[in-house]
Order: sequence, then structure tokens, then C-alpha cells
Amino acid sequence: MVAGNDIIARLSRLDSCALSDAMDKLGLPPALSGMPPRTVPGRITGRVMTVRLAEGPPPPGTAPRHLCSAAIEAAAAGDILLIQHIPGLDAGGWGGILSRAARARGLAGIITDGAARDIDEAREIAFPVFAAATTARTARGRLHEAEAGGPVTLGRVTARPGDYALADGSGVVLIAAADIARVLEAAEMIAAREAAMARDVEAGKPVSQVMGADYEHMLHR
Repeated sequence: MVAGNDIIARLSRLDSCALSDAMDKLGLPPALSGMPPRTVPGRITGRVMTVRLAEGPPPPGTAPRHLCSAAIEAAAAGDILLIQHIPGLDAGGWGGILSRAARARGLAGIITDGAARDIDEAREIAFPVFAAATTARTARGRLHEAEAGGPVTLGRVTARPGDYALADGSGVVLIAAADIARVLEAAEMIAAREAAMARDVEAGKPVSQVMGADYEHMLHR
């Protein structure tokens, strides 16, 4: 078994492209697209804590609780909050006070397949927000928290607390804890091969030779 801190360190040396290629190679769901960094550039890696949102106001009799607040308090430093929103719904499932609370808690950032708001505020405090959309519209009356700490599905990928995530400018990769060791091994091999190819190109080798059959069949080896 790979130690948790070692996993995060190894993940942080990779990018979403190498990980997505590794997932393809292993027959696992590849990277998700359409959730770019909205606040600060760069990469986030970590284990995930989850929140699932639902459309409309909370059911009658539900105890009042601001969405995502329980997950922030349950998360550990370095975790990524993974939020299943309602794609296409124009309401902020994440906002500025939440960004401040998550930053104070030491979270690495958040990823959501829906809209986030108060983007300028999150940018000012350098808190990473990866979101499918931005909005100024409140969640009040439009969204409520259905569950914190349960399974969430973004695109065709289901993740659970304790799974792993990496997000950067190219995409978002979600990796089940049970798969992390073999994904890391495959991704590191792919990254090493591509680094060697980059060195060849920079040394003047024709790109048609570098990007030849070896590249096309790289995932089958």
C-alpha cells in the first residue's frame, strides 16, 4: 500500500494529461473537461471531501444549514472539496465566505461541475476554484445541500470521500482510492516517456520522428 503523503507528492509531480492517458491505458474513466481554474492558475491535488447539491429550496422541516459548510468542517487540511452541482443551473453553489472558510481550514481548493460566485473575492485570497461556470446569482431558493460526505457524480465519474483528485488548466481527474497505485505507476511511465520526447524535440530531432509510431502506441505498452 502506498502511503497517503507519498501519493499526494507523486500526484503533484504529474498533470491531468498524463493521468488521463494512464486512465485510458487502464480502462478507467479519463479526465473531465469544462471545469477550468477560475481564480488562480496552477494545479491542485488532494483527497476529496464531497457535497451533493439539489435543485430548489430545502425540504420542509429540514434544519437550516448553509450548503458546503459541514463538508468544510469535516475536511482535513489539504483536501479538495468536490461538489456535484446541477449543470446548467444559474446559481452559485460556492461563494466568497465559503472560500475564506475553506482557505482558513487549509483546503487545497474546490472542484464543481456547476456555477460558483464571488470569484473576484476568491482570487483576492488566492483560493483555487475550478468550476464549470461563474455567476452572481445566489443559491437561496435555487439550491440546497442534499448530502455531504456521500458519493457524488461529475460527468460519468463517481467519487467518494477519500478518493483522489487533480485539477489543472487542462482538466480534472478523479481517481478511486483503490486504483491510485496502478494509476500513478502508469502515469509516471507516460510522463517519463513524454519528458524524453520533449528533450529530443528541444535538441533538434524532427518532430515527425519524435511523434511517430512510438507515441501513437504508447498507451498499449
